[in-house]
Amino acid sequence: MTETVAIVKYTASPNSLKESIELSDGFKGLKPSDSIMIKPNLVAFDDQFPIAPFGVYTTTRLVEDLIICLKDFGCNNITIGEGSVQLKKDMGTFAAFEGLGYKTLEKKYGVTLVDFNQSKTEGFTYHDEHQLHIAKEAVESDFFINFPVLKTHGQTKVSLGLKNLKGCLKLKSKRHCHNPESGLEFSFSHIADFVKPSLTIIDGIYALEKGALHFGNAYRKDLIIASRDILAADLAGAQIIGYAADTIDHFKHYSKRTGKSLAMADYEIKGEKIDNHIQPLKWDWTWTKDNTGPGIFEKLGVTGVALPKYDETLCSGCSPIANMSSILALSAFKGQPLANVEILNGKKMQARPGYDKTVLLGNCIIKANKDNENINEVVIAKGCPPSEDDVVAAMKSAGLDVNILAYYGFMKQQSEKYNGKEGYDQEFFTA
Repeated sequence: MTETVAIVKYTASPNSLKESIELSDGFKGLKPSDSIMIKPNLVAFDDQFPIAPFGVYTTTRLVEDLIICLKDFGCNNITIGEGSVQLKKDMGTFAAFEGLGYKTLEKKYGVTLVDFNQSKTEGFTYHDEHQLHIAKEAVESDFFINFPVLKTHGQTKVSLGLKNLKGCLKLKSKRHCHNPESGLEFSFSHIADFVKPSLTIIDGIYALEKGALHFGNAYRKDLIIASRDILAADLAGAQIIGYAADTIDHFKHYSKRTGKSLAMADYEIKGEKIDNHIQPLKWDWTWTKDNTGPGIFEKLGVTGVALPKYDETLCSGCSPIANMSSILALSAFKGQPLANVEILNGKKMQARPGYDKTVLLGNCIIKANKDNENINEVVIAKGCPPSEDDVVAAMKSAGLDVNILAYYGFMKQQSEKYNGKEGYDQEFFTA
């Protein structure tokens, strides 16, 4: 049987979402008595420098539309679950629920909110001895609806349905997915085997380039992509933002294991034509040819310091420190070569020879370089992730006159970059 993908223009709530569900036969097999789990993408929350929500979070308006559609179908046992990355103390999943209007949805419709980070879990073995611990509510629901956003990602090129399921994992398993042995994309591609989404809806009201968190650029697309087949939905989403299936490793891993086709021609498209909506979006940031820092280092003439490009082993919790350390290094630059220092993060980078000092940011990279003979003098910032203060202290100890206010200024700019721009409507993220 040919799987169907519905592509619908968003014009009004809740009718547009309802149309996508009808075209994809999205509620096939659903019973009014079923326990339903909705898994949006609420990746992280920040009250100090609010993340501009466009293309980062599943729009609250569409989640409300889905609840309305389910209620109209007769469903009342509805749960919304997520396991947001906690960037700061008390800024976890429930901070995201509160800040994005989900507490209002809870009161208005009687839905239940669940923080997967606090859930009991069930362990599943994949690839020999490797295990993934998944929130029981996600595994045990009768009808799981996966609700990602249309966006690119700096480690995996795209972040759609398959990657959105990573939020169902226990924190230890999220970190495990970034292990250097089996690799990030191979690891998380298995989650769908155990959660088994009944319906995947990709929220394309906004599409995010160079996601995620504070730093991407969002474009208004007004699209909804829906399919009962998670790979079919992801293939359509990826093609719309400019990525062929054979360029996405986690697609290939999932396809090989399940026997599902990577060819869009093998799926039935209903609604809008994909070719009418293709808008290629970049996923990666430019880096210097000698891998000593982001492209702006070369443009400004920054030399001395080296910050090799982050790799797939950098966990979500530590990911902000990669950007932070780059901005801090720029803040120390006054036109003269900076201290001869290399700054590393993640789980597998190895210090290169020729640097006076090596800064290791986080417990994992400290462990990975404990016997590295290339290190002349080591400066460490312990933690998982290390604190902002400890990162600053480590860089100063290495001879870099960094200014944290420069980083704060950059973050404030990112928070406010859509203010006053037409088409970027905060009401999509309220209930």
